[in-house]
Amino acid sequence: MATRGTRTHGMTKTRTFKSWDSMKQRCLNPNASDYHRYGGRGIYVCARWKDSFENFFADMGERPDGKTLDRIDNSKGYEPNNCKWSTPAEQQDNKRNNPVVYYHGRQITIAALAREIGIPAKILLWRLNNCWDIDRAVNTPKFLRKGK
Repeated sequence: MATRGTRTHGMTKTRTFKSWDSMKQRCLNPNASDYHRYGGRGIYVCARWKDSFENFFADMGERPDGKTLDRIDNSKGYEPNNCKWSTPAEQQDNKRNNPVVYYHGRQITIAALAREIGIPAKILLWRLNNCWDIDRAVNTPKFLRKGK
């Protein structure tokens, strides 16, 4: 008599499962290349997700095309109320080393603000680093012509 194998979710080869597994490696495996930036600095995987891909999938759903797992507050761990699927640009905006400004009552990265107003981030950053106030830095045209 043949014994029945353990039933699984059948999603081991999906991008969603790979995101879950990568999250766990970064936070729980000291041998992982990025461990020092995650588990090594206290970033954790919540108990609900740590040993259950099914719970992770129930909370996050399928990983959309062009997006990866992102923490909303990157000083906190991976848990349902702190995670979302983000584009590469959103991920870049959420890095710890990104400079942020306060503009019109909200905190925003210089890169995101530059995209919103349609100028290169390096120009906006240069202006702010050279003591321009935020309104002047944002409202000045991208290129100034000499003599005008």
